[in-house]
Amino acid sequence: MVRQTAKRDAAREDLSRLRERWRDPLLTALTIVLAVWMFVLAPLHESAARDTNIVGFLLALAVAGALLVLSGKAVSAVLMLFGVSLSAAAAWFRLRGPSPFDILLNAAAWIIIGFVLIWVVGRAVFAPGRITYHRIMGAILLYLAIGLTFAALYALVGLFSADAFSAMAVKDSPTLSSTMIYFSFGTLTTGGSGDISPIHPFARSLVNVESMVGQLYPATLLARLVTLEIEDETKPD
Repeated sequence: MVRQTAKRDAAREDLSRLRERWRDPLLTALTIVLAVWMFVLAPLHESAARDTNIVGFLLALAVAGALLVLSGKAVSAVLMLFGVSLSAAAAWFRLRGPSPFDILLNAAAWIIIGFVLIWVVGRAVFAPGRITYHRIMGAILLYLAIGLTFAALYALVGLFSADAFSAMAVKDSPTLSSTMIYFSFGTLTTGGSGDISPIHPFARSLVNVESMVGQLYPATLLARLVTLEIEDETKPD
């Protein structure tokens, strides 16, 4: 019993040292992974140029491991793996024939993944300590996670209301993920082309919230972090 307790304590200490050493660099690595996931794999999947399911699954496992190191708690990795499992289940059901159930599972998966990323990365970025380049990248990662979460929320609204959006039908197809990401980040950055518009009241409310977040986040939190990082660099050692 004493030996098992000692092993658990040693494992916690090892994880704590690993977290202290790699926490900030992992923020940069996760930013790159998520950007590739959304802006490279999704378009490739849409164009049917490559089967990206296996690559996406492996990246999701890597993200789950990174979140475990960042948070120091298994619950974040468990939730992340649960989200990945839902996405895998959606892919399996899709093999038997496209259905709205696939969209529901996939949207639920990305909502879970998005919220876990926001919680864990937010705590790491705004934790006490020196503001570094990696934390600035983590703030960008947080911005990406917000856009990803809203994309999943839009998919849910469109699933339950066929006329939630103009010029966009939420149905199971290779183009769905890429279209949702396109619309979400067009809203978040207020740079949307206007080819898709919200019609349903819930869709409009989500668009309003995401637009406000997209305006306030870079102008307040992100700008403040950049200022603190510059101040830390100019301080004498």
